[in-house]
Amino acid sequence: MRADEVPRGGIRVSVFSVRREGGVTNIELNRPEARNALRRQDKLDLVELLACEAAGETRAIVLSGAGGKAFCAGTDIKEMAQFSPQESLTMLAAEERLYEAVMSAPVPVIAAVDGVALGAGCVLVSCCDVVVAGESAKFGQPEVRNGAPAPLHVALLPRIIGLNRARWMLYTGQSIGAREAQTMGLVSEVVADGQVLARAIELGAQIARFPQRSLALQKQIIDSWIRDSFDTAVRRSAYIGGSAFTSDEPRQAITAFLERPR
Repeated sequence: MRADEVPRGGIRVSVFSVRREGGVTNIELNRPEARNALRRQDKLDLVELLACEAAGETRAIVLSGAGGKAFCAGTDIKEMAQFSPQESLTMLAAEERLYEAVMSAPVPVIAAVDGVALGAGCVLVSCCDVVVAGESAKFGQPEVRNGAPAPLHVALLPRIIGLNRARWMLYTGQSIGAREAQTMGLVSEVVADGQVLARAIELGAQIARFPQRSLALQKQIIDSWIRDSFDTAVRRSAYIGGSAFTSDEPRQAITAFLERPR
């Protein structure tokens, strides 16, 4: 689907390209002239687009950036430079909705990172379930260089890479490469430049073959691990896991496994 076409639900997607195949939806940020930086309305549109796709036949979503030079360079600084204090809060509210939409989507969301993922773009990566990056990809939180701290779901960063490493990134504003990000735990897999999207879609297709409800329940359990205390997460995961057996999916999957030729 081209960027100027309208997907399910009639949502305006002027800066997104949407492609669907085999249960995998690729949503591409399509502002290469701005390194795929997101304006406030872009963030709100992406929230709606994620919800619309997840409500359909999609079993995995791949987020990518057009142009090969940037996954997402963050919030559009030209727009941000004009913000009043109230407008900055409105923008942050839209940004929070976007991060929550990724984390709460009932299907896994895979980031395909070619080029830079900076600021809000790096946070968006942190919210994704799986991250595939090219060899030359860069990740950073340079907000302090622009006179503002990094808020909201940057809170995930210390959990992913450790507090001291997060402090270093946030205080220096310096970026890290794909291999270092993988060592830290921010990136799941590093592949050759130019192969990122293909590999992310391949992973999405692999995931899409699994029972849909079990994927949604697994994501709920992981979300509980992130948000809840240890004891609460253990109890919630038991409840969520047990609820899988209210459908026929486990029985069908187990039967198919047992009947496979050895």
